[in-house]
Amino acid sequence: MSDYCVVTTDNELFNLISKYIDLQDYEDTIFCIDDPYEAAQYMCFELPEMIFVNFSDNKIDSFVLFETAMNDPWLLNSGIIAIYETVVDEKRVEKIQKKGVNIIVSIDRKQIKQSLATIMSIVRNNRRILFQRGLSLDVIDNISGSFKLKNDLLEVQCYTNLVCNFLFNTKKINKAKKMDLQVALTEMLLNAVEHGNCGIGFEEKTQWLQQGEAMKDLVQQRVLEPEVQKKRVLFEYKINPIAAHFRIVDEGEGFDSHTPIELSFDLPNGRGIVMTKSLTHNLVYNDKGNAVAFEFIFNQAEFSLIPSLFVNFDSRKITKGEIIFHQGELGSHLYYIVSGKYNIIVDDKVVSSLNSDDIFMGEMSFLLNNHRSATVQAKTEGRLIEVSKREFVQVIKDKPYYALFLTKLLAKRIQRVNAMV
Repeated sequence: MSDYCVVTTDNELFNLISKYIDLQDYEDTIFCIDDPYEAAQYMCFELPEMIFVNFSDNKIDSFVLFETAMNDPWLLNSGIIAIYETVVDEKRVEKIQKKGVNIIVSIDRKQIKQSLATIMSIVRNNRRILFQRGLSLDVIDNISGSFKLKNDLLEVQCYTNLVCNFLFNTKKINKAKKMDLQVALTEMLLNAVEHGNCGIGFEEKTQWLQQGEAMKDLVQQRVLEPEVQKKRVLFEYKINPIAAHFRIVDEGEGFDSHTPIELSFDLPNGRGIVMTKSLTHNLVYNDKGNAVAFEFIFNQAEFSLIPSLFVNFDSRKITKGEIIFHQGELGSHLYYIVSGKYNIIVDDKVVSSLNSDDIFMGEMSFLLNNHRSATVQAKTEGRLIEVSKREFVQVIKDKPYYALFLTKLLAKRIQRVNAMV
């Protein structure tokens, strides 16, 4: 079952989204919230995977919603489908996206009828990388995907944002690296659509832009041609703990990729390739010039976005081999995992391990006043935030929605254990 929330006072827009969202299950529901503060509370307490927001609603300031989100970006990481009607509002959406808000796609209201079903299909097929911070316990060491994109710039935006948001939410990259990857993926996917499948040459593109026209309009014109309609862009990604690997293939005629490309942003042509090459590693084209592969190396030092719940707490440096607590001890503290890997040892046998994706350790004995069911030993160097019960209760009073978050986290862990039995 899925619940879809639309933040707007515009009933006509709500009905339009309801019509084209294509609910997949009879238990699926869609509802409207007409107040940004109420929407912020909904995001805090329900932790939805996705929410629609009307950024051109004259009766409410939807941007207020994201003041809360940006104050606590660790928790409020729902995927946003942003809807706008003016260029000014589109630019405002772009600004908040640069601040780290998880925009899946921003869409002109006029495009809902023709594009919403496609966007929803992309989102549903990529749910495993949509909502991961805090509930990423099922993420394995390697994730891959292979998709065929139509020559649609909204699809380019959607796939790019889904991948970049996932890597940011799972702490593989920081905000700056996220923006670098967005640029690289966008440029290469656009090249595949515009120059590859649509056959738009550099001179034609330059002349079109000099006339003050938008590239999306030229692409839409070219897509009407029967031969172009048949063509697709293959987008493949493989994500491991060290790097993300991408491969993009179009069905165009290609180009002479053997001619060296100088690393200069002043070149009239090939600027997208230059930017991507400067932001990524091991960029290489095939002989035909219609397929490109490149790598994006993650931060060398582990990136960790600490939840606002614990920003005023000091983290403790942990050395390799250090015992965090022993089996049988009374559990008086909860530990937030900032970084590092930790072995779980029961009766002198390593049974599993924890890392920052698991968020907490020692929460069961902490909440139940029980003795520790296992010994925890640091497998690597790391950092932990140690929280007493008194401290935890105090911060929960200030931010009660974290109590619900912890409940959902524990339920997710129990669900995972039951699936293994």
